[in-house]
Parts: sequence; C-alpha cells; structure tokens
Amino acid sequence: MKRSRVLILLASGALAGCAAPHNPKTGLADTGLKPASARLIGATPETLKADLGEPSLLRVDGPAEVWLYHSPICRLDVILYRGAKGAPVVRLARAAPRGVADATCVASLEQQRAS
Repeated sequence: MKRSRVLILLASGALAGCAAPHNPKTGLADTGLKPASARLIGATPETLKADLGEPSLLRVDGPAEVWLYHSPICRLDVILYRGAKGAPVVRLARAAPRGVADATCVASLEQQRAS
C-alpha cells in the first residue's frame, strides 16, 4: 500500500513539471504568448484604422460591427461591440486561413497599410 502511494506521488510530480498551465477560457495550454490578433482586443476604431487602414468591408450586424481586412496572404475578421463607455471596441479578432501564422497575417496587413 505504501509503495503504491509513493509511485503515485512520483508520477504526479513528474507529470506536473511537464504540463503547461491550462487556460480554462480556451481549453488550451497557456504558453504565456498572445497571438498577434489577440493584441487587438480592446482597440478602438481609430486605433484599427491607424494600424491596419480602412477595412475591405464594414458591416453592422445587430449590436456588432464586423470589419474585414484582406492582404495577399490572409484575411482578418474583427468584431467590435460597444464598450463600457459606449464606444465600439474590438472583442474578437481572428486571422484566416489556418495555414498562415497569426503574427504573419497581422504583419502583412500592417505592411500593406504602410505601403
């Protein structure tokens, strides 16, 4: 009986050292690194326009504003809702397609804005 407790403690200690902290919101391991599009959360329309330019498409969908950006390599979908002060702020930003790294997509949009 004692031996099984020792083995369980050793095994759980070894596994605890290997696992990254779990993020309950996403269900994924928390590496401490934010995707580039996640840095846009909380941004205002003015900030978006300064960083990425005018969206390719802007549509109002109920209480949400949906801004779509396109570069030669990807698409960025940005959804804004009214914040506590009543002004729209980014609540979700998602890059696509899946094969393009998030940071690469946002960088391509920023570069496209600069040129």
